[in-house]
Amino acid sequence: MMEEHTPFWHALELAWCGDGALSLHSVRLLDAMQQMISLDDSTRAAIESRFEEEIVADLTRAGFGCGDQPLAALVGTLTFLDDPAAQEVARALGKSALLAGLSKERWLSSCAWMNQLGLGTPFMEGVWLEGDDAGDLARVPAVLVPVARQIGLINDEN
Repeated sequence: MMEEHTPFWHALELAWCGDGALSLHSVRLLDAMQQMISLDDSTRAAIESRFEEEIVADLTRAGFGCGDQPLAALVGTLTFLDDPAAQEVARALGKSALLAGLSKERWLSSCAWMNQLGLGTPFMEGVWLEGDDAGDLARVPAVLVPVARQIGLINDEN
């Protein structure tokens, strides 16, 4: 798995990188996120260990808890996963990615992201144009914006 291209890695970036510190509130939000995306303890530990080695070791502490608000916003967007339309949106995102042009790197990173959210299969079906007919992507839910940006469907101007 490409840990740096997953929602949990992104959450760690939000929690740590604003000020070089992790608050108790952020720890609780990360715990909630782990439960919401059904991330097992060993996978979480592996992601956190790699993040600590590659990112945290080089951070300079400049405050405390600045990442709480953006992390809370991300965790709040995970309610989309409970939406019955989530699979159709994932399928449409896959189709849109294919039509926009999907490199091997973008394929691997987007699959890592979508798999961690439990939406990997419908996303891949959309890319392969298999399964239920993938409709057009009307809008990108907030939880999928980072992956949509990664695969080139949206940019900072959108």
